[in-house]
Amino acid sequence: MITWWQWFGREIGAVRSGQLCFECNICDHRCMQTLAAIHRESPPCPRCGATLRHRALIRLLALHCFGRSLALPSFPRRADLRGAGMSDWEGFASPLAQRLSYTNTYYHQEPRLDILNIPADWMGTLDFLLSSDVLEHVVAPVARAFVNARRLLKPGGVFILTVPWVPEGETREHFPELHDYEILEPGTPGAVLRNRTRDGRVQEFRELVFHGGAGATLELRVFSRAGLLRDLEQAGFENIRIHDEPDLPHGIHWADPWSLPITAQAPR
Repeated sequence: MITWWQWFGREIGAVRSGQLCFECNICDHRCMQTLAAIHRESPPCPRCGATLRHRALIRLLALHCFGRSLALPSFPRRADLRGAGMSDWEGFASPLAQRLSYTNTYYHQEPRLDILNIPADWMGTLDFLLSSDVLEHVVAPVARAFVNARRLLKPGGVFILTVPWVPEGETREHFPELHDYEILEPGTPGAVLRNRTRDGRVQEFRELVFHGGAGATLELRVFSRAGLLRDLEQAGFENIRIHDEPDLPHGIHWADPWSLPITAQAPR
């Protein structure tokens, strides 16, 4: 006798009674989640913890490298495809390194990559660069980070990124004169950012926003759609696309029209 789960599980990508059955493209686990509940960060895959944001990043990488949406365990082993991540989530970074010539980098530890000061021997070496919710934490001027991302790529290489962005208005810098600063009482609700501007003025900011919890990574800006696209354009990228298309078999469904993933190519 076929159970309800066995019957339902055969229809990957099908929606029944508001429930979506899909396979996580990070770990291949079969999941069932309420379609209306799938948002950028929740609910995660019950096996590996991948969010919609993570699954979308891997989908876009597969489309660029292989021309179709593949689950990460099905990626061909291609040592000729070189890429890097900017503090990528370990849940996909480790298996990705087993399939492609990929290095996950960090700002504070080895292997180190400061996107504002990239090493000369990295320039023009990457087929792809991944950056998921990092650029909102980069010290201004953030435009330099976009330029350096393009400089890291080979001709035709792809920059796949996510950042929190809003659909209207312009990018909002929280601390436009940030120069020499420290965070007082980090990790507490009363944390204060004290900044000394280039001309010597002292500023203090409260009600700080941290990603990953209090005391983690300070949010320096909120991008806007227009500002983000302009940053990419002015950095020299081509074929810039915001991706809102669904991939239901891999649990990719966008309920909200903001903070969607973006791809941009270095000129050929």
